[in-house]
Amino acid sequence: MWEDFQKVLEKRVNNKKVVKNDKYLVITTTKKTLKRIFGEVSEKFIEVKDFKKDRIWIEIKNSTWRSEVKLHEKRIIKELNKDLNSNLIKNISTN
Repeated sequence: MWEDFQKVLEKRVNNKKVVKNDKYLVITTTKKTLKRIFGEVSEKFIEVKDFKKDRIWIEIKNSTWRSEVKLHEKRIIKELNKDLNSNLIKNISTN
């Protein structure tokens, strides 16, 4: 059943339909976008924690990766919004 739900959400994204404030969709899309930008190694150091309003909350496990995320923050936001087919994300907050 869970796979069916995930497939429906992915289909909505792939069909370029905007799903405003769908927390699960935004978090999973953020994970995929970060993996595409930084590669698989980023999964060890970057954890997407939450989505509220126009902000993604992520936890970064070390200072080197924190610097990388800050350096590429505008690119991450741009690509994430492109993947979501919206202008939903405005900020990234790190812990």
